[in-house]
Amino acid sequence: MKMSANTAMVKFIAVAVVLFYISVISVDAGHHRRGKELLDTDDSDFFRCKQASRKSCCGPDNAMKRFGDKDKVAADECYAQVAEKFAKTTVTTPKQDLFSSEAVKVTKKKQFCLHECIGKKNKLLTEDGSLNKTFIADYAMKSIFKEQWQKQIGQKALDKCLEETYIPWPAEETENKCNPVYVQFQHCMWFEYESNCPSDKIKLTKKCEKTRNRYRMQKSPSN
Repeated sequence: MKMSANTAMVKFIAVAVVLFYISVISVDAGHHRRGKELLDTDDSDFFRCKQASRKSCCGPDNAMKRFGDKDKVAADECYAQVAEKFAKTTVTTPKQDLFSSEAVKVTKKKQFCLHECIGKKNKLLTEDGSLNKTFIADYAMKSIFKEQWQKQIGQKALDKCLEETYIPWPAEETENKCNPVYVQFQHCMWFEYESNCPSDKIKLTKKCEKTRNRYRMQKSPSN
């Protein structure tokens, strides 16, 4: 028995709708999972690649190093402020427990607070810690991405990262609360800049090849 054109179309639409909802559920579940992992003790990508240790395999200079605070004036001030803030509320962790779950969580909190402080002092963030998009774009294109090839991949990174949806601070974590957006934004910028590096600017060291393999894994649809 042959299927009519209308019946076939109805079945096609039904299948498409089912697949759409499956994809939405999967994405939503992934977002909630990552949200819970914001302060988990297993290091997430944007935390492992925090600005202090981030290396570049693209071009002769590390363009993204100390993004927004090249002279480290704000960083020095913020280190002191964050240290004082946590000293008042955080119980000192014994030396043997330096890598305990709680110690790692506190370290993450300090990083989020530190970078929020630096971002605010340099006008890259608004008062509530959200991205000051216009200022960031202007600053990056004038002060960071100076060569034409840098401007091309830098603009691409800005287009993506300024509109990215980042994980907010967990609602249940009320002590030493800070906005974690800036750390995630910086990782996004670094990742997009490095993974879109022109072939003639790529560093061909073994260490950089390992780093590029991690880029490919992170960009894989299965991740």
